[in-house]
Amino acid sequence: MNPSSDSATKRGVTRRKFLQGSLGAGALVALGRPGKLSATVAAGDAATGWAPTSGGVRRGLVFDDADGPRIRATLARPEFAAFWASSTGADLAADTRFLTDELDLTKRNTHLLRATAILQRTAFTQAIAPEERQLALARLAYRRVMDFPRWDWILEDGKFPVGVMRGASTGIAVICALDWLGDALGDGAREAVVRRVGEEMGPAGFRAVGGMTHHEPMPHWSMDPVVSDIDHVDVSRWPEVLNHTNLRIIATSGLAAAACFLKGRHPDAEKWFELSRDSLRRFAGWMPADESFPEGPGYWGFTFTYYLLAVEMLRRTWGADERAVLDFPTMARYTLAAAMPTLARPDDCVNIGDANTAASVNPLAWIAREFRDSTAQAQVVRPGLMGAGDFQWAAIWFDATVPPRIAPDVTLDREVAPGLVLSRSGWALEDRVVCLRSGGPVNHEHADRNSVLFAAWGERLINDPLHASYSVSNPLWLLRQTEAHSAVLIDGRGHAYHHGEEGVNASKASATLLDHRVAHDWMRATSDATDAYRLAGLPVQRVVRTIVFLKTGLLIVFDAVDLTEAKTVEVRFQAYNDDRRGQVSAAGATFAIERPGAVLHGRVAAEGEVQVVSGRLDLPATVGVYPFAAVRAVAATRQRIVTAASAIRRGGAADALHWSRVGKTWRLTGTHAGQALRLTIEERAETAVPIVVM
Repeated sequence: MNPSSDSATKRGVTRRKFLQGSLGAGALVALGRPGKLSATVAAGDAATGWAPTSGGVRRGLVFDDADGPRIRATLARPEFAAFWASSTGADLAADTRFLTDELDLTKRNTHLLRATAILQRTAFTQAIAPEERQLALARLAYRRVMDFPRWDWILEDGKFPVGVMRGASTGIAVICALDWLGDALGDGAREAVVRRVGEEMGPAGFRAVGGMTHHEPMPHWSMDPVVSDIDHVDVSRWPEVLNHTNLRIIATSGLAAAACFLKGRHPDAEKWFELSRDSLRRFAGWMPADESFPEGPGYWGFTFTYYLLAVEMLRRTWGADERAVLDFPTMARYTLAAAMPTLARPDDCVNIGDANTAASVNPLAWIAREFRDSTAQAQVVRPGLMGAGDFQWAAIWFDATVPPRIAPDVTLDREVAPGLVLSRSGWALEDRVVCLRSGGPVNHEHADRNSVLFAAWGERLINDPLHASYSVSNPLWLLRQTEAHSAVLIDGRGHAYHHGEEGVNASKASATLLDHRVAHDWMRATSDATDAYRLAGLPVQRVVRTIVFLKTGLLIVFDAVDLTEAKTVEVRFQAYNDDRRGQVSAAGATFAIERPGAVLHGRVAAEGEVQVVSGRLDLPATVGVYPFAAVRAVAATRQRIVTAASAIRRGGAADALHWSRVGKTWRLTGTHAGQALRLTIEERAETAVPIVVM
């Protein structure tokens, strides 16, 4: 959807009119998918933060005093042990030293983030298990967070803060700290927070969400020049660029928190409430029909932690029930499909783009509780997903009575936005998982069209890079490029991308999924990335990849490239080496990618002359060593390269495989997984999708 064609704008609600007053009834028309919005619950279900219940027990913005015993019991569970140990056993002396001696008020990206994390952690820990040292540090962290002259680094008209980046999460932490600790936070804290939320957080959130919603005229956003710890990029289009991204929800959550905190105490609180609820519904209406999340599972977790914080606060304070606006149990099936735990990383995932961790247990705990969803609960209690971090929300929302088991209707094969093909043999650590990246551009993407990812026996064997830099000035920006992916290079170049002029927003590159077939024990897919390479100025007529995945552990990759000029073509297979335990070797027409628990054996064939080699990305070893195997073809206008990559446990017997070709038909024969194998791939003149016979 083009943000400029939003329904509210079509009805003539200009930004100028919008800013002149609160949202009219027309802007609150159900903007989610038809039939998915709930009605507002009866006013009797509402409760105001700070207000005692009839029994005299305080009702909080997120949890009540009466919830304390249940939360303490949750924190005693083994799944929460690492998180709670990191909270109660944090290095308070180091935190104190940072806040007292090292904090730089111009560093709102990093130092404000750390100070806010300390405040949120200590306030929650003190609320659950009071201890004088925690309280003292919470008070110090609160004062230092309040010392920042602004909480965000985006300005409107060069002077008014816009709460679209750090401001919303900072304000939520401050509000929650006061909600949890009350007057114990310090003398005058209550009045100071009321003033800061009313004067900065609420208006800044209103500018952020309003600016992303209405673009007539486009608000004038720029970066605060005093901020010193972030690249200063052009944010003038960010109201439009960020409209459908996770940052809309971070801003929305901050606005909702301000509306709930100051309900009945600020003249604009109701206006903030209306806009935040409208924003939640708009975002719900833009979600893919299968409830997947184009930015990946890690960003889903980040986004929906804040989405559900807003939902909970609005329900508890204003009585606005938004639980039915999305199909949250189906979301839990998406996060399960995108999970890919490995021996090295229990929280690993199918990390297309910047998504480098599995979905957070915070929203999964809420989904499990609200819908008694066993698939969500199975992910919450999976070992290794909780360590140090902001997992207090999972502790608050966790319901131990929900059984943890994957529902029997969860499928092993699916397509998810923005065009990923996912296939797996099962859900155990040793199962095999493949992902092919087709589809269109999306926020936080890489130049990775037609890239493939393959994990087996608890190891990443064909890798997609993790931890690419957000900053174009950092050497790890290279990890965003096609050359760092298991994809095709033409004349040494990848497909179209950008140079970070506006951050890590979407490019214009697209691939199209031409074919996708699945059976119980195999999957095949064909994706056309021609346009993405053409946008880079390359003389391409066809850049098509077909994969065939046998779930016993064999991946076939068939690359068909047609050019109008003779150019070299290179097919890369990246190895996972973040722990310095990955090795790549090549000999003749074969290569091997070795990990501690498994080995990938590759056998290559091609129409023309090729060389199979090992290499590494051109990066200083101080930032990482990134090895890969490469199939390099001499310059020609037609290239056909087939690769059979078989995964075996470390110490197991390698497959015996052999390629042969007659005309446009490729035949793979030999043994795989102890059985005879015969597979053919035949090109057809009338279509880019080959015939595959097994």
